Order: sequence, then structure tokens, then C-alpha cells
Amino acid sequence: MIILIRLGVISYTIIMSSSKGLKVIAIALLILTAIGFAGFAYEYGVSSAESSQISAFQSYLNSLSQSVSSIQASFTELNASLMGLSSSVSGMVNVTNSLNSQVLAAEQKLVTTPRIGIVTAMGMEQAPILAAMNVQGTVNMSGYTFYLGTIDGHAVVSVRSGEKEYAAELATYLMDTHFNIMASILSGTAGSRNPYVLPGDVVVGAMVVDKSSIHYHARGFQTDYTGVEMVLQPTSFFNSSSQWISGYGGVQPTPQDASTYGYGPSGSDTSYVYTPVLEASLGLVQTAEGASSILGTTSIADITGNTSLTGSEPASLMIGVIGSANQWTEPLSVMAAQNALYQTDAGENEGMGFAYANAQAGVPWVIVRGISDSPWYPATYHGVLASDRSANVTIYIVDHFSTNNLDSFASMNTLSPDSNAALHGYLIANEAYYSVSNVTQVQYQASNGSTIVVYNPSGNEYQLGNSNQFSQYVYTPSTNGTTSSSSGTSSSY
Repeated sequence: MIILIRLGVISYTIIMSSSKGLKVIAIALLILTAIGFAGFAYEYGVSSAESSQISAFQSYLNSLSQSVSSIQASFTELNASLMGLSSSVSGMVNVTNSLNSQVLAAEQKLVTTPRIGIVTAMGMEQAPILAAMNVQGTVNMSGYTFYLGTIDGHAVVSVRSGEKEYAAELATYLMDTHFNIMASILSGTAGSRNPYVLPGDVVVGAMVVDKSSIHYHARGFQTDYTGVEMVLQPTSFFNSSSQWISGYGGVQPTPQDASTYGYGPSGSDTSYVYTPVLEASLGLVQTAEGASSILGTTSIADITGNTSLTGSEPASLMIGVIGSANQWTEPLSVMAAQNALYQTDAGENEGMGFAYANAQAGVPWVIVRGISDSPWYPATYHGVLASDRSANVTIYIVDHFSTNNLDSFASMNTLSPDSNAALHGYLIANEAYYSVSNVTQVQYQASNGSTIVVYNPSGNEYQLGNSNQFSQYVYTPSTNGTTSSSSGTSSSY
């Protein structure tokens, strides 16, 4: 139909404006156009019977068209909503990113702020420290919870290590290597190893020794067993000119000489150092000494465990030596044997591990021990009192922290006059002679749950017997897989 209309228009245009020859052609086209219109009219007349159906279909198409238009309008509206939501989400993302940046900055500040580290082994020892803190955040690491905050405005971090050397060493090393630690304090309780040190007193450790590091010689005496071995770095907090250095490690193997290393070449590696003593920060010890006036008094009943006694004694602060070992010693006779080798004033279970980690990490340290018990007064134990006294001295050090002599080391001259080492004139004996009697009884639990008692086990386990059965033993090589002795017995390997 459209084509016919266009042909008609073209033909009429040519007739009106063109030459005679073209007009003839145009007239012919116009005639053809008319014929086409006639044909279309004829066809339309033939289909008129179905016009009602066509009209209905046309109405359906119009309705469908309106539905499509409505759907398009809905999509347009939805698209606008999505655009608005996208803008909102983008805004929220920007806010979240900003908050995340602020949180990360705050966390980074907590981690990087220079602070004093405080390690405690038990909950009752940490409690008075946390009570004095304004806690600003916590960090959980390898099972340990580190509380970061302030004490009287001074930045600190507190961690409960758990008891014994290895727990204290691990917690301290994690603290030293993950936070910006200026100085480290081990705060807690200990038992007295000096008759002048009473329950309720405080011993500040100028030095710490590992009293379990003992070599028992067959000739009847004991010596220190070289102490701990450290791998020194330029940053280590260790007195390289210390009088307590007992030796150096051997030259270590390399991939090039490992196959022929054997016992190793002669000579030593001075970066591997053996020492039975670690020395605290002189500056921290001097600061702690100023806390002697804040300790208050202890009742004589608490000191002795005798509730019938009245009165009180001023609590004292001693600058002394900490004896550290995974041991609990009660008999005075055993303590006397320990102190004959290592002259200590307080005994506990974490000091050497704590000091070792700090020395290795290059952090100045000090140990503060409140005295909870004494072998001279076996009826008394005051763990909470001792924890509070230790915490008070620790908080005093935090409040009066100074860098004066922080990187210097305490020495024998730092000790209080009534400390055992000062009184006896030595810290570690060259030889301490001992006498050990036989074990008279052993009790143990069998696999069935029953308790077994063995009397005089030393004769059974550690003595060769009257015949000294190995004294006549002569090893004779044999080709049949057995060895023979002069007594005629044989055994198969």
C-alpha cells in the first residue's frame, strides 16, 4: 500500500514538472498505480467478512502494546530506584571504608604506641594490675589475651602467661615482638629464701638465676651447669662484659663442612653465650627502690600464721636475687643446699624464662615479687596480699618510669646489704659439697588404679649389688650374634 502511494506521488510530481517524454512515462505509472489501488480495494472487499476478527485481534494488540508500555514504565521506574540504591550503597561503602580506615588507624596506634609490658603468671597476680588499668583494647594471640590501655595515663599492656618458665617465656616473647615495648615487668608472688624477707615484703630482682641448672659431680659436690645459652644479637639486652659468662658455644656447621663436622672444629662462636645469671635494668631497679615507702605494714599474725599474736611490722623492699626453677621447695635443709650454690632471696617459677625472652628481644626488664610464704613460718600463705604488694610496686614503676640507666645493668653493688649474696660475699659458688642419703620409700599408681609402695628402692635400682656384677664383665666379639662374659653367661642382641 505504501509503495503504491509513493508511486502515485512520484508520478504526479513528474507530470507536473518534467518534459513531455517523461510525462508520458509518468502517466503510465499513474495508471499502474490506479490499477494497484483497485486491486487492493478488491482484496479488501474479499477480507471484509473477517473484519470483526481483525478488529478483535487489533484490540488485543493495542492492549498488549499498552501492557508493554506499562512494563517499560515500570522498568524505567525500577531502573531509577536501582540507580538511587546504587548511589546509597556507594555512599555506605565510602562510609564503611572510612570507618575501616579509622578502626585500622586506631588498632595500629594501639600496637605501635610505646608502652610498658606487664607479665603475670596467675589470675590473682594480674587482677590488681587490670583493676588499675583503663583498658582500651584487647589482642588475642596464640591463646594469650593482651590487654592494652593505660595506668594513670601511662601506656601499658598486661598479659597472664600461666605458670612455669616456658609459659612465661613464650608470652613475654610474643609481647615483646608484637608490641612496642619500652620496658618489661614480671609482677607476682614468690616464697622467701632469706630469713630477713618476711611474708608481705617485696623483693625486686636485680638479677635472676636458674637454680635448677645444677651439675651433681660424682666426687660429692655440685656446680652450676653453665646456665642458659643465648644467641646474642646487636640489639640483645645482655651485658656482654658480665662476670657471669661461663663459656661460649662451638663453631656451628655449614652445608659445606656438615659431612665432616663431627665434634666440630676447635674454637668458639662468641654469639652463642652461656650464662647462669641474667641482670636486670639498673634504671628500673632504681625506680622500684623508691616504692619502699608505699608498702604499708603487715600484721604479725599474717607474717607468722599465729593468729594469737598482735601488732604489725612495716613491710620492707629488698633489692635481691631471684632464684627461678620449675620446683617447689619447702624443707629448709633443701633450701640451704640450693642457696649454698645460688645465693637467692626469693624463689619462684617464671623469672628466668621471662628474663631470657626480654634479653633476647632487647627489652630492659625487672622482676617484682611479693612474698607470700616463708619456710621459717610454714603455717602462713598470703597470695592475694603478696600479689597486691607486687602490683603496687609495679604501678609505682609505671608512674615514675624514666629512661635514666634504663639500658644499664644491675650488679652485685646494686643489692641490698641484707640480701644473701651481699651477706655471704658471692652469688654462685665454685663448688658446693653435698650429702645425699638413699631414697627410703616410693609410692606410685599402677595401671589398675592401685597404689604401690616400694621401700628402699635405691638398693634395687641404683646399686650394683654385693657382687658388683659388671666388674668382671669382659666383652668378647662373636660371629654367631652373641657375646660372652668371663662368668660364662651369654646374651643375644
